[in-house]
Amino acid sequence: MKASATLLTFAAAAGLASAQTLSTDCMNSFKAVIASPDAACLNPSSLLSFFVGNQQSVPDTVNNWLSGLCSTGFCSNDTLATVVNNITTGCQKDFGLSGGVPDTVVQIVQEVYPTARSIMCLKDDSTNQLCVTETLTNLQDIVGKLSFSDFNIATAFGDFQKILVGAKNLACTGCTKAAFRLASQLSLVTQFPQAQQQAALQIDAICGANFIESSSSDSGDNVSQTAINEAFSTKSNSALSMTTSKVAGALMLFFFSAFTLLG
Repeated sequence: MKASATLLTFAAAAGLASAQTLSTDCMNSFKAVIASPDAACLNPSSLLSFFVGNQQSVPDTVNNWLSGLCSTGFCSNDTLATVVNNITTGCQKDFGLSGGVPDTVVQIVQEVYPTARSIMCLKDDSTNQLCVTETLTNLQDIVGKLSFSDFNIATAFGDFQKILVGAKNLACTGCTKAAFRLASQLSLVTQFPQAQQQAALQIDAICGANFIESSSSDSGDNVSQTAINEAFSTKSNSALSMTTSKVAGALMLFFFSAFTLLG
């Protein structure tokens, strides 16, 4: 538990990579969501390279995805509900669900999404990098090159000791402070103040006494927010219209690869 906060970004990347072990129905659900206009606000097209086995590194793939996600408007609650239901329809066995998706799952996603998006869109102004990208790059310096083709649960546990040794470089940043402040505002978190306090103590144990409490503003930590604070719209979003041809090409590549694998 001591390094749980330190490994948050690492675990997220490992989770995405381990999707290779999901059932065929579940993977097809993810692929359908990627190709659906309902999920455009999540910029899923940038993850197509992962599904077709591209060798692009984890930091580069995540950076491309988040750059698009943050530069477009946020998803509506209706869109999030549609995406969650579409994904879980084919993943009920994988997620241990039966009888459809519980309303509480959709509600939790709708509540967590704005804060999660804000955290993922934080930027370290001192390096001009998104915080998540910076963390993954620093992680790569510790454990070696990360790619979705060889980054899985087995290698994750194998590199655990290396990560602990380099935990201070990963966790003790202004990005961590800013992310902690945002996460602390979630009602799911405020309901458990003792857990929140324990998390702060765990980070302080790595980074030094009162590390988390030592600042109260993003600007003071050289961190800024890159997420656009407006609703997503395919009509008004210039970034989307500029990349339409690229997305169409990526979709063609995706379907061609799927056809090849099935043939």
